[in-house]
Amino acid sequence: MQKDSAMPNALSAETIGAATFADCGENKSHLKLFRVNAGVPLVEALEHASHVLYYAKMLSLEAAMDPRAERFAFASHYLGEMGKAIIDDLLLAMQPGTPPAQ
Repeated sequence: MQKDSAMPNALSAETIGAATFADCGENKSHLKLFRVNAGVPLVEALEHASHVLYYAKMLSLEAAMDPRAERFAFASHYLGEMGKAIIDDLLLAMQPGTPPAQ
């Protein structure tokens, strides 16, 4: 099996700072408040995403099970959005032909 030189080594991948998150309100989905920082190594970024998504899961479960816990719903939403942005940024970084970090 021949290795494709255009494909970055997945283990040496880093975030590239392309993924954004946190819409700035109604009719402003094109405006994002936050961006994943470029240059974070794959393992550290995945560890962080795992923690963020774990707490998003816990908060959403609490919000679903306890009618008094609705205040957790938006916290869960934002944490889920953050975790997704980290994963999306890493996936972009590992695709051939991806531009360098921002």
